[in-house]
Amino acid sequence: MEYNLRKFCVAPMMGYTTPHARILYRMLSKKAFLFTEMIPSKTLIHSLQKDLIIENNNKNPIALQVGGSEYVDLIKCSKIAQLYNYDEINLNVGCPSKAVQNGEFGACLMKKKYLVKECLNAMLDNTDVEVTMKCRIGINNQDTYDYFKFFIDETIKSGIKIIYVHARNAILNGLSPKKNRTVPPLKYEFVSKIKKDYPHIQFILNGGIGSLKEAHEYSKKFDGVMLGRLIQTNPFCLLNVDKLFFNDNKEIKNFQKIIIEYFKYIKQKIDNDTIFRLLSPLLYIFFGLPNNKNFKAEINKIMKNQEIDKLESLFLEFIR
Repeated sequence: MEYNLRKFCVAPMMGYTTPHARILYRMLSKKAFLFTEMIPSKTLIHSLQKDLIIENNNKNPIALQVGGSEYVDLIKCSKIAQLYNYDEINLNVGCPSKAVQNGEFGACLMKKKYLVKECLNAMLDNTDVEVTMKCRIGINNQDTYDYFKFFIDETIKSGIKIIYVHARNAILNGLSPKKNRTVPPLKYEFVSKIKKDYPHIQFILNGGIGSLKEAHEYSKKFDGVMLGRLIQTNPFCLLNVDKLFFNDNKEIKNFQKIIIEYFKYIKQKIDNDTIFRLLSPLLYIFFGLPNNKNFKAEINKIMKNQEIDKLESLFLEFIR
């Protein structure tokens, strides 16, 4: 049986799935399929700090997610993905934020299925990297299965074979991106049904999966699962992914070794990026705790003073 790269995926998360986070995630799991943050195509093409955004360092399997709707830009992005040794370039057709809508990409593209098809087709024609799409099941009051099916039916004519589906509608007005991840009802049945209608396409389930146990059960019913906020709040759950999802029985590293290894990496990067960005993959473990006001204040003070060794000791003490 062919190895399924995407059986367990870490979702693209703005501000979180940075190159630093991906270093930590790969320490924790060798086989989870990783994603960058969603990067606007023009930023990807023109940024003078491109390496700080998309450096890969052979952390494969990994996908570069882009937002855009102009063929020329997306072709350039596809070539960048290949240059940086990404396994995949993924077109974002699911983000509902106002800024993204103003840039004419993200979830609002579900109104323009023919344009999405042409964008995907242009990307496929200009790279050897896998081209995929991440979308919602509908937008605003367009929430029927038929709407979703017509969108999928048209976009797969581009030739793509893999689609990640956040199984909620995107509400483009009146809901924040955060509320768009929780308020619209989940409709996993749409993803089950679309798979039956298009068995040759790989559909990866995203949205509302709250634990590794749930994820493992869904991975048996769908072509794969994608989790975001669970990883953000507790990246150490990735330690169990290789064994649970891929039957890999290698010895699991302990938390202390991971902290030491990651801080060794941080110390090499401290002159190139902010300490907050370097530490952000770990911070939510602590900031999500009840009654953490004093602890959070202490961490922020130490970060401000750039006391890396003191931070490392604090994290190790907490883990113990």
